[in-house]
Amino acid sequence: MKTIKSTLPGIFFAVVSVMIILFACQKEFSANKVNRTGKTQLSIFLTDGPYDFQQVKVEILGIAIKIDTCRRNGDDDHDQPGCDDDHDSLRASCEIWDTLQIRPGIYDLIKLRNGLDTLLASGFLLNGKIERIKITLGNKDSVMVDSVVHPLHLFNNQNFVFVNIHREHLDSISSNNFQLFLDFNLARSIKIINGEYWLKPVLKPFGKHSSGEIEGKVRPVHSFGSIMAYNATDTAFARPWDEGEFKIRGLKDGTYNLFVDGLNGYKDTTINNISVSRGRSTKLGTIVLNQ
Repeated sequence: MKTIKSTLPGIFFAVVSVMIILFACQKEFSANKVNRTGKTQLSIFLTDGPYDFQQVKVEILGIAIKIDTCRRNGDDDHDQPGCDDDHDSLRASCEIWDTLQIRPGIYDLIKLRNGLDTLLASGFLLNGKIERIKITLGNKDSVMVDSVVHPLHLFNNQNFVFVNIHREHLDSISSNNFQLFLDFNLARSIKIINGEYWLKPVLKPFGKHSSGEIEGKVRPVHSFGSIMAYNATDTAFARPWDEGEFKIRGLKDGTYNLFVDGLNGYKDTTINNISVSRGRSTKLGTIVLNQ
């Protein structure tokens, strides 16, 4: 595995130091399913914000959804978790936890990149405002670096992670039928401490309708490593396929810079002032690296 050079922009180190399988790719969950009376349908897709690993296998065991039954998904958001992440003291009588059907198992997150995703969980929930997701992890986690598999330990043995959900993260497919995507950001989730690998999951929710994409191709083949799109408020990563194609999803509206890490004697390249708009894909074409 290549060590990231000191020439990486300073913002990369700031983000990394700080702290989101197996069906088809980019599936739209069927809008033709008959909705159950008094229920909201939700589908959750998992994708990856990759890093320079060969494999990252994470065991996912369950998903629970926190719903405010006194509100609706179009209502204003609030991020006030109350006394803890399992109960919200503001509206305790209205808020309940419900579960979605999930196919538990070990997922290789590196396979879910460049626009690929998988349907992680789906089902029907009580009508209300979807506020938070709780993902329960197992302990069969590992990472492959330079063809060697290492255990991936959970920080403080904490086997769950919470993700706050806003209305912009939910794509409305039809009446009371929603989907959202979870980007598992490996660059921010995996730390190396005293030669051991530790996992503290960072997942970013996004909806296709409220976010944009950057896509392109890097040439020559085998001249590139990781790719980073960044601005003052957002950072995302891609690891191109062998032929150089890449896609970065879940980006907020704004202007980004794109950093391409050169390998095998090829120079790093930065493309500035890339405009990203919600619901659209910005196509960069072919990026040629020089020696």
